[in-house]
Amino acid sequence: MRFFISSNIKSNAPLYMTVIFFLAFTLLFWLTNWFYYHWKFGLTYKKMFAYFFTDPEFPEKIPTAQLLEDIHIQLFLYSLFLLALSSIFIHKCIRDRVKYALIGASFGSGIIEPVSGLLPVFISPVFIYLKIFLFLLFQVSTGMMIFFAMKLYLTKEKEEPPERGILYTIVFIFAGSVILFATINFFLFITKFGLLPSQVAGYFMGNPELFIKRKTLQGLMNVFNPHLISMAVYIFAVVHFAFFTNLRRKIYWSVLLFGFAFLDNASGPLILYFGLPMAYVKSVSFLIFTGCLYYMAFLIMVSIIRHRARPIVVL
Repeated sequence: MRFFISSNIKSNAPLYMTVIFFLAFTLLFWLTNWFYYHWKFGLTYKKMFAYFFTDPEFPEKIPTAQLLEDIHIQLFLYSLFLLALSSIFIHKCIRDRVKYALIGASFGSGIIEPVSGLLPVFISPVFIYLKIFLFLLFQVSTGMMIFFAMKLYLTKEKEEPPERGILYTIVFIFAGSVILFATINFFLFITKFGLLPSQVAGYFMGNPELFIKRKTLQGLMNVFNPHLISMAVYIFAVVHFAFFTNLRRKIYWSVLLFGFAFLDNASGPLILYFGLPMAYVKSVSFLIFTGCLYYMAFLIMVSIIRHRARPIVVL
């Protein structure tokens, strides 16, 4: 996370060009997000109602597993996107209260908006309006951050060394999003596979009594392959921040997280060939991996609150 510790990005040509290209991709993501969100969820009550309940006259709720999976993907994307964007935006020379407001609005809406999808389904469809509002707030606040960051790095404006309190705030909120992400992941696992190894094996190997078809290796590889890199990037970010705390035996924790994340991911396809024993591996590795995420995220948050972590601005 070089952006957190360097306040002279413009003087470092490779880093400066990397930031420029990143901001260009970020702007493109922001623009296409309007279309993606409109096509997938909708930006009107009627269209979003169709996403959650399919038909206004004969409403049928979206499957919980699909709903949780969409939340899972959005949380992952938004949290990493905001972490990287914030690390660049904080060098903008504006009042700290403006920085806090934009970062708080972006993270708040970016984290709550995906989860708010649970409210229309389990409480009342009226919460569809809240989800639409949060998305608009997310787009406006992140759009302003992108604008300020591009103005900083495409003009002759001077960079400002980031204030330590803002750095701690960004990492603290990110750690909170990790806890929420792990919680959604846990319920997604239970809803999709079941927690018992026999239920997990049935999901992959098929269960005629529950009308579950046996999964194909090709289908499972479509999940296994993208999860390898996405899990690696996410764990890298979490472990990186945990290394600035008083966590002992940091290498072991890193190996533990990456190791059980790999076992959780790889054991799915292996269940097709080795059956129930690999289902036990998947269940146990997932629980340990989730527990490690909880522990490291809580440790990061507690360390920041107590100001006992190593200064993030020093390496």
